[in-house]
Amino acid sequence: MGFWGFAAGLTLCVIGQAVLLPSLGAGALRPDCFLLLVCLLTVRLGPEAATLQGFLIGLCQDALSGGPLGLRAFAYSLLGFAIARLSRNVYTDKPFAQFCFLLGGTTLTGLLTLGLVAFFLEMPPLLPTLLWVIVPEGLVTATFGLLVLWLLRLPQQMTQTR
Repeated sequence: MGFWGFAAGLTLCVIGQAVLLPSLGAGALRPDCFLLLVCLLTVRLGPEAATLQGFLIGLCQDALSGGPLGLRAFAYSLLGFAIARLSRNVYTDKPFAQFCFLLGGTTLTGLLTLGLVAFFLEMPPLLPTLLWVIVPEGLVTATFGLLVLWLLRLPQQMTQTR
């Protein structure tokens, strides 16, 4: 996937996160489309390119969210690097592996964000934040990601069965 695929994916994430998903979310829980894009794009890349793409996706999310600039960029660049390195040793085309990548990526990104916020600002309560924010958001993102991946593969599976 070249530059135009990356730009199209980033545009769809911005539109989806801002317009479509607020009406579908359960309260404050919404799937993280940007993290889903990082997981989708970095699986088949080398670690350097995955780190750069994760950084750019995170920087875009930071610019649009109004949060601390660079927080998600740092987290997504680490996530892109980790996924690119792990995907060499793990068969990532299976749904369970993809679910684990999405759930683990969301959880690790949330913990990293929590740690950086605690370091630079003040420490939010750890256990309630973990139980009521990070883990549910991870489950929602991983489930939504599997649904998106299934929908992307559906036309290919339909043509193979004919």
